[in-house]
Formats: sequence, C-alpha cells, structure tokens
Amino acid sequence: MKQRSISEILASSQEPLIDGIIVIDDHGVIRAFDTAAQQLFGYSLEEVIAQPIIILMSESQGQSHTNYINLALKKSSAQSQQLHIERTIIGKHKQGHSIPLAITVSADTSSPDTRFTGVIQDLRKHEVHLTSLFQDIQANTAALNQRIEFEGMLNFHGNQLLSCSPQNFRSTMENTLQAIAQSLTLDHSYILQLSPDLKEANLWSEWRRSASLMKPFANRFSIPNNEAFAKQLSSPDTLIIEAKDNQEDNLLFDLAQQLSPNGFISTRITPIFNDENTLVGCIGFSILDSKHQMNKDNISLLNLATQLIINAWGRHQLIIRANDAEEKIKAKNKLLANKAAFSQTLLRSSSALFLSTRDKIKNNIHESLLQAALISGHQNAYLYFNKSKSTTLQSFVNQYLNQQQISSTTLPCLIAFTLQQLEQQEIVQFECLDSRILSGELLAELSANKIQGITAVKLHRAKQVIGFVLFFNSLPVLNSNDENLRFLQLTGQNVAAAISHHSVQYELELSKKSLVNANRVLAKQALNDALTGLPNRRAFDHGIAQEFDRAQRHESNLTLLMCDIDFFKHYNDYFGHSQGDTCLQQVASIIQTTFHRAGELCTRFGGEEFAILLPSISPKEAHLQAQRLLDTLLDSQIKHAPEIELGFVTMSIGIAQLSQQSRFSNHSALIDAADKALYQAKNNGRNQLAWANEAE
Repeated sequence: MKQRSISEILASSQEPLIDGIIVIDDHGVIRAFDTAAQQLFGYSLEEVIAQPIIILMSESQGQSHTNYINLALKKSSAQSQQLHIERTIIGKHKQGHSIPLAITVSADTSSPDTRFTGVIQDLRKHEVHLTSLFQDIQANTAALNQRIEFEGMLNFHGNQLLSCSPQNFRSTMENTLQAIAQSLTLDHSYILQLSPDLKEANLWSEWRRSASLMKPFANRFSIPNNEAFAKQLSSPDTLIIEAKDNQEDNLLFDLAQQLSPNGFISTRITPIFNDENTLVGCIGFSILDSKHQMNKDNISLLNLATQLIINAWGRHQLIIRANDAEEKIKAKNKLLANKAAFSQTLLRSSSALFLSTRDKIKNNIHESLLQAALISGHQNAYLYFNKSKSTTLQSFVNQYLNQQQISSTTLPCLIAFTLQQLEQQEIVQFECLDSRILSGELLAELSANKIQGITAVKLHRAKQVIGFVLFFNSLPVLNSNDENLRFLQLTGQNVAAAISHHSVQYELELSKKSLVNANRVLAKQALNDALTGLPNRRAFDHGIAQEFDRAQRHESNLTLLMCDIDFFKHYNDYFGHSQGDTCLQQVASIIQTTFHRAGELCTRFGGEEFAILLPSISPKEAHLQAQRLLDTLLDSQIKHAPEIELGFVTMSIGIAQLSQQSRFSNHSALIDAADKALYQAKNNGRNQLAWANEAE
C-alpha cells in the first residue's frame, strides 16, 4: 500500500491523529512509552522500558529495523532540519496478533545521543477505507499483471512475425490471432485482403474459437456497395459494431454479419492502409458469447495488439513486394546472363563450324547442337534432311553427316508431324504433347523413344528448305521464353550456314577435281599421239631438253635413236591410209615393248618417224638395243607392198650419243646428228642402223 494513499486517508479521517508515542535511542532501545501506546500494544511501562523496539514489530520488520536506524542517523546528521519520516508497518501485540500502523518518526539531535520519537496511528480505525483501497490495489495489480503477461505474449508473437520466413508468415499470423483472441476471451479474429477496386475481399487469415461449432465464411466474397464501404473505412480508427445497432442500410452491420456467419454480439473492424495511404485490408475481432464482454483494460490491450498485427502485416507486404522486385531483378539478370551465354555460345559455335575441317564437321555439328540443347533445357538434338535436288548437297550429307541425321524410317510419325507443323512456321515448340492433337501412332512412337518436349527449327540453304533440327526432352517442361527460342533459331541458322558453306566447298572441290582430271586428260592428249598412243613431238621436245640438261649436269650419257619406217609411202599407196595407220600402231607397240625401262622415252616424231631417248647407257648397249628393235620388227613380219624386196616392214635407225667423248652444244645439235645418221642408214640400204660419227 502506498504511503501517500495512507496519508490521504488519515488526513481526511475524523479520528484522533495520535494513538501512541514511543521514544527510542540510537541503538533501538525504548526510552519512553506513553499510556496510549501501552493500551495499543498491551504492555506495561515496566515491561518495555529499556527493551529493544523490535519486540513491538513483526519478525521480518524487526530484522530490517537496524538498517532503518542507520539510515535515519545519516539523514539526521546530513540535514539541518528535523528528520520527518512516514512509514506503514505491522506492529505486534503482546498477545501475538498483528496491528496495522502508520508511524511518523522525528529525530532529536539537540543532545549528544540522538533520540527518535515515533507518533503511532492505528489503521484499524480506517478499515473501510483501507479495504476499498486494497481492492483497488488488487484490481490495479491484476490489470497490471494481465498487461505484463499480454505484452510478453505480444513480444513473443511479434518476434515470431518479424523472424519467420515469408512462406511461414500466414501460419504464424494465425497463431498470433489465436493467442490474442484466447487471451482477451474473443470468439473470432480475421484479416481480410481487399482488391484494388474494393469490390472483393479475400480471407487472408482467420481463427475461430470452435471450428466445429462455428461455420467458416467463404475465402473470397464480393462487396456490393464498395464506394460506401471505402467511405466508412476511410480513417484508420477502429469501427465498433454492436448487434443492437441493427439498422436498415447499415453497410458495416451487413458486412459484419457477412464476416460472422454465426452471428455476433459485437465486432471491431480496423482498416489497414499501405504506405501510400491506400485501403488494402482490414482486421476484425468479434464476440459471439455474451459471457465474453470486454472491459476497458481489454480494449486497450486489443488496440495494442491490433496495431502490432497491422504493422507486422504491412511489413510482410513490403517484404513480398521487395521479394517480387528482387525476383524480377534476378529474372532480368538471368535473362541478361542467358543472352550473354547465348551470344558466346553462338559465336564459338559459328567459328568452330566454319573453321572445321571436312572430317570433323560431323562431330562439331553434334557438339554445337548438344550444347545448344543443354543450354536451352533440352537433352539432345537430331538433324533431319529432305531429299535434295542438288546431287552435290545430297552427296555431302550422305558422306559427312550420315550419323547425325534421323531418317523417315527411324521416327516416321514424328518427322511427318514436324514437317507438317513447319510448313508455315520457322520454329515450333510443344511443351506437353497432347493426345487430343496427336495420333495414337505418334504418341506410341514418342513414348517408345521417351520424347515429351519438342522444339523444331527449320533449316534453309539459300531459299531452299533442306530439313530441320529437332531438339527434344524426356520431360514436358521446356524453357519457352522468346530469348531461348531465338537462340535455338540462330543455332539452326548457324548449322544451316555451316552446312551450306561446307557443301559449297565440297562442290568446289569436286569441280576442281573434275577440272584437274580434265586438264590431265587434255595435257595427256596434248603430249600424246592420238593414233599410236606414244608421246608426241611436243613431249619429245620437252623430254630431250630435260634429259640433255641432266646428262650435262651429271656428266652422263644420253643416246638418241631416230627411226623411220622404210618405204612407208609405198605401203600407204598399196594398202591405203587406214591400213597405214594400223601399221604405225603396230610399229609403235613394238617400240614400246622393246624400250620400257625407267627413263626411256619413245615418241612419234612425225609421220612414219619415231624418236627414242635412252639415258645413261654405253654405246655398245645402245647399239645392241637398236639392233634388237630392227630384229623384232622384222620378226613381226608385217607385210609390205609387193614391190618391196623383203616383203615385210622394216625401219632405218640413226644413232647419236652425248658423252664425255662426244659433246654437243645443245639438244638440237644432238637431234641433227641423229637425223644425219638416219639418212646415212637409208643411203646404206635401209633396215639397218648408223652412228652419227659414221655419218660425219
């Protein structure tokens, strides 16, 4: 009990102000004890004089009395004015019962020994006032304890609301609503989230005292008169609606009835505004049981709890908006990262495909498509090529990309379906293959190959469609944003451009090869005699120039045989030119058969004349080889014109040799020398050979 309250009661009382006087010394020993005090405590003067004052006190107060004396001594010595202390104590009667007392203590410091005089008042004379005061104190204490307990509960749930994750906020809020309602004996608590146009309300969170006896209301319901509703909730003050306030056209009463399908005695609705002062929701607490009426203290606590919930809910909404903004930033950053990854992948892929060698183009295309598939959320990719009108392109595909393509026999239904879808589009994608638009055969084919998600990209070569790239996945979930599809389309263009580039190179190589072969044939034709198949005069001129220079550099021998068929004009005149050509072919064959070692060159010099180059042989061997040719020709017994004495075709040979002993200034001189030797052989009777030195 507060001393101030006791003093006020005593001051207003009509009873005597003094019910006893006691004087003690600075050691707590009783020195004076008046008659009123004797009657109050039941002791005679002789029984208390020189006794410690604690015999008149309860045990607990007696133990702390020494400290009070010491404190009083300090105060009396520190202050120039007389000590005046008011206290409320419990005295002890001689018979042992307690006496509630009020005591005023004064100190006398005029003598060396300090004396304390206590003026005592018996509080039992004021029992009615004290009882009322005690009840008030008890009520205040109970209210204070309830507030302390409630604030502790609010602090606990407030910390829970502040520390929980956004995913757990709603369940945590439901626990908070339950704790508040149970603590304040409420029956129904809820939070509504309102649509921006205030035409609909969404039940965000709710607690009901009896879930089995109380009916829940709809999670979403409409607000018919939203303008009037917004007007009545335009201020942040709490609206209190009582059941007895039922009036026609009372919008809030109708709303309260809608929010309390089981009826209510009273309900409190507090609007919730966002940081832009826009009405976004409301929080409500309802009483359905008449025994649960709220007092003034409970209303104060409920207002405190309501403000906590509104602040926590507003903070949660800010967190959600911040998370949404963060997710948008993450999505944007991911998109930018994907763009960068797509660009780098396309650049590397393009370089690898265009710089690839022919034998590696197949692996590089496969790697490029596989990388694009994985980046875009697919598992693999295949190529399909239409039958091309270009035989070169078809040959290139068959030779270099045969293992990268699927054929109409591999996945016939899927290929037919994809070609149909790509007729009017450059790229098609199916995130989930629907049985309503697919045939049973196609579904069976896809199921057998574990294909669910498909992205197909058309391939072009110039203006011709050459096929498509098929990206696929065993799951129906694909990344189908615009950037991803654009990346796959560019990948397809990269592959198509690379195929076009390499097929053109392949076509150029084939053309070049054909040209080289044609040039080789032409060159061979230019250096060969068409009739005999022997190298012609041009080949002879080129060969003798090279062999002459080589023989001079290496100081080796070079032998030239100039051969002429004897009396060939008579042969043509008798047998005709056609048979003459046959004769030339037969003679050329004999010459080739006779001289076939490496380095030996047999040529048709012109008409019926032949020239033979024999490098690095001695004069004796040259003579033997020339004679062997004469003998072989004669042994062949090619019939001659009748007027020829021998009756068979023969030839004359002139021989000239470049050697250390026989030097020539150039190859023309060597030819002239052999030609002169030929004429010498003819002059000597034909069917024989002659050396150049003999001709000279």
